[in-house]
Amino acid sequence: MLGIIVAVSEELTEVLKIFDKVEEEIYRNKTFYISDKTVVVQCGVGKVNAALTTQMLIDKYDVKKVINIGVAGSVDNSLNIGDIVVANKLVQYDFDLTAFGRKLGEMSNIGEYISVDPSLINIFKTKNVKIGCISSGDKFVNDMDLKNFIREHFDALCVEMEGASIAQVCFVNKIPCIVIRSISDKLDGTSTIEYDKFVCESSKNVANLLKSVIGEL
Repeated sequence: MLGIIVAVSEELTEVLKIFDKVEEEIYRNKTFYISDKTVVVQCGVGKVNAALTTQMLIDKYDVKKVINIGVAGSVDNSLNIGDIVVANKLVQYDFDLTAFGRKLGEMSNIGEYISVDPSLINIFKTKNVKIGCISSGDKFVNDMDLKNFIREHFDALCVEMEGASIAQVCFVNKIPCIVIRSISDKLDGTSTIEYDKFVCESSKNVANLLKSVIGEL
């Protein structure tokens, strides 16, 4: 079984269009959408929601791979609205044990970054995407200083609020995971306006990419 996780309703709407027939199942007050050998779920915004939902998905449906798709804000100025980023590694930019001599983002028994299985990355290398680091944190970034810090400190391409925590749960459960994001805002001080305007278009872009490769996952 392939698990697909999204955060918000706009992303869910576009992903469900991929499938001809979907059955709904309620588990622990959350709706799971099942089609053949795929199960889709909306986790909600933020790292805790994402982690809880990922573990539910693994426990209930015995998924063998997890795909997190959705939208993100660019921290790399070369990325434009609608561009797609595929993670080769993920980091929680707001996980901070530096007081104990750890690197920012470094988690006990895991490290600073969570790497993505190269076999999953290879599926996307022939597509029109950019491959690199995706950063996650429990804040909607709308601050130029924080944007620049994330880019420079972690060499990240974009920032969102769920991917790295989903990857962490999958890492612990030894399940391959990949995070794919379409840029919905450029984090230039007008991010809230850009997000509201482009979230549907960007969600459609990333869902169409998923549709083109889902047979290989």
